[in-house]
Amino acid sequence: MLEGLRLRVIVILSLCVAATTFADEVSLLHGLDTDDAHALSAAVAAIEHAPTTRELADVLFAAGRACEDRLYDPARALAIYERLVRELPDAGVSIAAARRISSLQAIAAHAREAAELAELRATADQLAAAEVIRRADALAHASWPGADDTALWLADWLCRTGRRADARTRYEPLVARNLAHALHHAAGCAIEARDWPLAERLAAQLPADDAIDRAIKDDLLSAAARGRFRERLYTASWLALALAALAMLASLVEAMSRGGWRAPRWRPPIEVMFLAPVAAVIVIASFTAHRAIAPAVTRISLVGVAFAWLSGTVLDLLRTRGRAVRARAVVHVLACVIGVLAIGYIAITRDGLLDLLAETVKFGPGA
Repeated sequence: MLEGLRLRVIVILSLCVAATTFADEVSLLHGLDTDDAHALSAAVAAIEHAPTTRELADVLFAAGRACEDRLYDPARALAIYERLVRELPDAGVSIAAARRISSLQAIAAHAREAAELAELRATADQLAAAEVIRRADALAHASWPGADDTALWLADWLCRTGRRADARTRYEPLVARNLAHALHHAAGCAIEARDWPLAERLAAQLPADDAIDRAIKDDLLSAAARGRFRERLYTASWLALALAALAMLASLVEAMSRGGWRAPRWRPPIEVMFLAPVAAVIVIASFTAHRAIAPAVTRISLVGVAFAWLSGTVLDLLRTRGRAVRARAVVHVLACVIGVLAIGYIAITRDGLLDLLAETVKFGPGA
C-alpha cells in the first residue's frame, strides 16, 4: 500500500517537472519573437544560460538562427550550435546545427569579410538599393567561404524588397549548382511571386535525406499547391460575381420590358431598409475592432446591400404588375448568396486575410 502510494507520488512529481520544463522552453522560444534587437539579444542570453534538457534543442537552434539572421553575430551563433551538438548530439536538429558549424568555422578565418557582410545585413534597409547590390556583389565575388551565403542573402533581400525578377536572376547560378539552401529560398521567392510551376520545380529538387529536409520540401510543395488552388478560386470568384450580377440585371430588364416597358422606382425597397442599418453597424464595428478587416467587411457589405436593393426593386416591380414572385425570389436568393460568397472570398484574398482567417478558425480568435 505504502509502496504504491510512493510510486504515484513519484509519477506525479515527474509529470509536474516535465510540464514545468516544457512551459519554460515555450517561454524561451516565445522570447525570440521580437523585432527589437536589444530584446532579442536578451532572449538569446536567457537561452544561453538555460539548463540543458532534451526540450532545449529546438530552442537552441532557433537562437542560433536568430543570431545569424537578425543579430548578425556569427561568433555567438557558432557557440550556440557547438553547445547543441556537444550536449544534445541525438537531437533531430543537431544535424542541421553541425552543418551551420562547418559553414561558420570556415567563415571565421575571414573576419573582415564576415564583419562587412554582418554590417551590410544590419543596415541594408537604410541604404540605397544600388549601394546594397554593389557591396553585396563585391563580397559575393570575393574569394572567401561566405561568398555563396552573400549571394544568397542578396537574392533574398531583393525578393523581400519586391525586386523579384532581379532576385530570380541572382538565384539562378546558385540553383544551377544544386545548393539546397538556394533551392529552398528560390522556391519561397517563387511562391511569393505566384510562379507556381517554378516553385514546384525548385521544391521538387530539394533533398529529403532526413526529417527536417523532408518537412521543408513538403511545406514548400504544399504552399505552392495551396497558392495555385487559391489563385484559381480567386479567378472563379470573380467569374461567379460577374454571373450573379448579370443574372440580377437580366431579371431587372425582363421585369421592366415584359408587358410594356416600365421603369422601376429606385427608392430603397423594404429589404434594404432592414439590411442597410445592420451592414452599417457591422462596418463601423470592424473599424473599431480590427482595422485590418475593415476594408473587406466594407466591400462585402456594399455588394450585399447592392444585390438586396436590386432584388427588392425587381420583386416590387413584379408585384406591381400582378406577376408571380416566388420562383423569381428563389433565383434572386441564389444569385445573392453566390455574389456575397464570391465578393467575400475576393475581399479576404485581396487584403491578405485568408491565412489570418484560417488561423482564427483553427486556433480561435485569441491566436
